[in-house]
Amino acid sequence: MVDTPQPSFRSAALARARGYAVPALRVVGIAFGVMLLLTFGLRVARAGALPGVHLDGQDVSGMNGARLHDLVSDLARERTAQSVTVVRAPVPSAGATEEATVAATGAELGYSLDVDGTVKAVLRRGRQLNPFAAFADQVRAFFGTTTVEAVQEVDQERLSDWLEQAQRRLRVDPIEGSLAFEGASVARVEPKPGADVRRDALREDVLDALFHGRSEVRARTAPLEPLTTSADVDEVEEAARRALAASVELRRGDVTLTLTPEDLGAVLTVERVTHDDEVSLELRVSPEALEAQIPADVMTSIEQEPVDATFAVSGGSVSVVESRDGFRFDAEAAAEQVRELALGAGERSAELDGEVTEPELTTQEARSLGITEQVSTFTTNFPCCQSRVRNIQRAAELVDGVVLEPGDTFSLNGHLGERTVAKGFTTGGAIYDGEFVEQVGGGVSQFTTTMFNAAFFGGYAIPQYKAHSYYISRYPVGREATLNWPNVDLKVHNNSPHGILVKAATSGTSVTVTFYGTKWVEVSEVTGGRTNVKPPPTKYKENPALAPGEERVVSQGREGFDITVTRILKFPDGREERERFFTRYLPEPRTVERNTTSPSPSPSPEPTGTASPSPSPTASEPPPQ
Repeated sequence: MVDTPQPSFRSAALARARGYAVPALRVVGIAFGVMLLLTFGLRVARAGALPGVHLDGQDVSGMNGARLHDLVSDLARERTAQSVTVVRAPVPSAGATEEATVAATGAELGYSLDVDGTVKAVLRRGRQLNPFAAFADQVRAFFGTTTVEAVQEVDQERLSDWLEQAQRRLRVDPIEGSLAFEGASVARVEPKPGADVRRDALREDVLDALFHGRSEVRARTAPLEPLTTSADVDEVEEAARRALAASVELRRGDVTLTLTPEDLGAVLTVERVTHDDEVSLELRVSPEALEAQIPADVMTSIEQEPVDATFAVSGGSVSVVESRDGFRFDAEAAAEQVRELALGAGERSAELDGEVTEPELTTQEARSLGITEQVSTFTTNFPCCQSRVRNIQRAAELVDGVVLEPGDTFSLNGHLGERTVAKGFTTGGAIYDGEFVEQVGGGVSQFTTTMFNAAFFGGYAIPQYKAHSYYISRYPVGREATLNWPNVDLKVHNNSPHGILVKAATSGTSVTVTFYGTKWVEVSEVTGGRTNVKPPPTKYKENPALAPGEERVVSQGREGFDITVTRILKFPDGREERERFFTRYLPEPRTVERNTTSPSPSPSPEPTGTASPSPSPTASEPPPQ
C-alpha cells in the first residue's frame, strides 16, 4: 500500500491567498481604469475652473480663462493699491498714551501678483498629471471646496527697508533715570520701560495682510528696559543736592563771577555714561547754559584781546612798549571748573580757567628785533592846501608803525589797498599813461618817493619800483617812485639782520619817512649826468573857445633824458657793493591849444555904431604835479 503525501499548512495558506489576490487585483484595476476614464472625461468635458474652487474668498467655479484673467487682474490692481496700516498700542509707562501708526501701499512695499501664474494655478486643479491628485480634486468638486492661493511675491529689499523705518517710528524709548532742576530744587525722574516692535513678527504679519487683502496689522511688541536704575538716580541726586548747597565763585582779575544755587540749577544736567560696560548717571555742567548765565558786561570785562608790543621813539632812540596777553572765555573749561568746585569738599571759589592768547608780537620778540636807533630818514615838500595833500597824509597814517622782521618784504600797494573815498582818500593830481589826470588817491606817489629814499639810504633792498613817466622837479632825479593800483608798486625787502620800524609823519607842507633799526651799512650815492636828452615834442589840442586861427601855449614841456644813480654800500667787514638805479624819463610834450576853424568874413560896418571886442578866454591852469 502506497501512502499519498498530504499538503502542509503553509502550502494550503499560500494557495488560498493566490485565490483571493487575483480577484482583488482585478477590482483595483477596474477601479483605477474607471478613475482614469472619469478624470479624463471631466478634464475633456470642462474647460473652466472646477466646481467649488475659491480664489481669495471668491467662488470661481466654472470660470473660463478669460474671465479668470480679468478677475485676477482686478485683484492684482486692488492689492497693489491697497494700504496696510500697522498699529502700535499705547505704552503709558513710557509716556506714549496714544496709538501710533505707519502705513504703506502694496506698491511701496514691492508687492506683485502674477496674473498668468494665478490663472494657471486655478485651472490646473483637477487636471494635474498626477492622477490621484487630479481624482481627489474631481471628487472634492462634487462634495467640498478647493482653495487656491494667488501667486504673489514681495521685493524683499524694499520690504526690509520699510520694516526698518516702521520699527524705528513705532519704537517707544524707555524713560531713563534722571533729575529735573527747578531753580535750586531737584526732582527725581524714575526709569521706566519702553517698547520695541518685534521685527520678525512684523514681517510675518505684513506679508499675511498683503497676501490676504487685510488693511490693518496690530504690531506685536517687546518691552525695552531702561539702562539705568533707581539706585543710579539715588546716587546722582545726592551729588546734585551737594552741588546746590552754596554759591560758586570764579575770579578773573578784578571781576568775580558768582553762581548762586539758583544759577547752578540752571546749568546742571544729568548725563548717562558708560564705563567698562556699566551704565551710570553723572552730574555735568552745560557749557552753553553756563555761558548764557554770564551777563554781557561781565563777559566784556573777563575777555580781553592781546596787545602787541610796540615801539616808542624819543629823541632818535627807540624803546619797547611791553605786550599784554589776552584772555578768551572757554565755556567747556569753565563748566568743568564749576562742576569740580560744586561737587568738591573744599573751597567753592577759584581763578577762572580760560584760554590765554598771546599777541602776534611779544615783548621778547620785539626786543630781539634790535630796533634801537634811527637808520635813515627822508623828507619831501609840497605846496600847502591842495587836495592831493590829504592823500599823502592818509598814506602816512596807514604806514606809520609798520614793523618788518628780517626777511620780510613790504608792499605799499598791498598795505594801502585800493585807494577809495571809503578809506579816507580823495581826488588829486596824477600821471596816468603819460597824461596828467585827476583820480582818487592822486598824490600818494609823493609818499612813495619819500619812502623809496628812506629805504635807499637805509641800505635796504628795493626789489620793485617804477619812476614817473616825466621828471618832476620836486623829486630827486633818478631816485623817485610812483604808485598805481594794482600793478605799479613799491616793495621794500628787509635784507638786514635786524628789524625795521617804519615811522611816517606829515606837516602841512612836507612828509617824512624814517626807518628805525640798527645801523648795519654805510650808504652813499653818486648821480650820473643826463644822457639821451630828447626835446619835448609839441602836442596840439583843439580848443573851439579860442578865436579861429588863434593858438595858446598851455605848457612849455620838459626834456626827456636817461640818468643812472649808483648806490654804494660799505659793510662793517670792509666789503663794498654798488647798485645801479637806471631811469628813462620821457620828454613831456609842449602843449598848445588852438582853434583851426577858418575865420568868418568880416561883416560890413553898421552905419549906427561899432561893435565891442569879445573878451579873450582865460587860460586854464595845468593839472598839479
